[in-house]
Amino acid sequence: MVFNFNLFFHLAYRALFATRGTNARLTPKRIFVILLLAVLYGAVEITNWLGFLLDSILFRRSRNQTIREPVFIVGVPRSGTTFLHRLLARDVEQFTAMKFWEILFAPSIIQKKFYNVIGVFDARCGSPLYRLISALEKRSFKNLAKIHPISLFEAEEDGMILLHIFSSAFLAFALPFMDDLWPYILLDLKMEDAVQRGKIMAFYKRCVQNHLYVFGKEKRFLSKNPVFSTMVGSLSETFPDAKFICMVRTPFETVPSAVSLLTFYFNVFLSPIEPCPFIDRHLEMISCYYRYPLNRLDRMSTDRQQVISYPVLVSYPAQTVTDIYTRFGFSISSRYNHIIQREEEKVRTYQSKHEYSLKKFDLSRQQIVARYEDIFDRFGFEKT
Repeated sequence: MVFNFNLFFHLAYRALFATRGTNARLTPKRIFVILLLAVLYGAVEITNWLGFLLDSILFRRSRNQTIREPVFIVGVPRSGTTFLHRLLARDVEQFTAMKFWEILFAPSIIQKKFYNVIGVFDARCGSPLYRLISALEKRSFKNLAKIHPISLFEAEEDGMILLHIFSSAFLAFALPFMDDLWPYILLDLKMEDAVQRGKIMAFYKRCVQNHLYVFGKEKRFLSKNPVFSTMVGSLSETFPDAKFICMVRTPFETVPSAVSLLTFYFNVFLSPIEPCPFIDRHLEMISCYYRYPLNRLDRMSTDRQQVISYPVLVSYPAQTVTDIYTRFGFSISSRYNHIIQREEEKVRTYQSKHEYSLKKFDLSRQQIVARYEDIFDRFGFEKT
């Protein structure tokens, strides 16, 4: 069984009986969160695994689904990965990407088809269900939207699909036991168990096949995951013809922004004893997310990889996309070319609502330069 029961029971025990004096301490808020997540996770996973079982009976041919030249966008969080992902995802003739609702609630083929039927019926009735969910999202995700725009109907980080086998880095927000989860956060670098790593990648590949089987058998799969930055080696082995795009941005901006985002998530699920929990782990993770993918991509042929600087992407999105397509041998339709040209006009007026500073996290510019000096030098980022 691919579900990681060993990790599940180990972390469940720690969450209930080994939290005193830690950021996972059992406050009333924390107890409520644990109970709520346990009920929701149990209900969702029972449905998901029933779906997988039915898939094995009804859709056996899906196991032969070809995955042709998937594109993986990696890089440090807050480096422009979401912007590029959603821009490329608008080329619907060429790419298909998992939306948030699919990642959470429909990893199996039969679930995707079921929700698609509901979507068609809802659209014919004037989309009342869609409007209701959108309104609820706007209220529920109001604070998060200032940092990272999110919606069940938008393409999102499909690495979260590994939650369904309890082998995801995202578990750290609800179960913040970093020593146990570090191999899942830095998979290629820290997971010594090759069998477990193989099971994780096999499950992920199966989920990609499921997606393509329903949403575009002949399309290229498009993925964006900062957590995949330390999985480039495993991804390349699993998908030998995969293309990789690595986003980079000055550490002066990515470090405080990423730490701010991670701190926000931890405060949603925890009652931490520290204002910025696990900051040393955050900084180590960011260092690996910068260096590991660059080292791996440097060893790949140029037609399989491209490194893009954030200032270049936001200043010239149309040209950046054109360069990507040229390098990877993809064709741009006239329809999509019109989209990226309009995006270039729109992006010039965009201003992020997410405010961040190094001082908030007791970090100085000198410390950042010392920790990431090779990144500053390689990309010519200013050090002052």
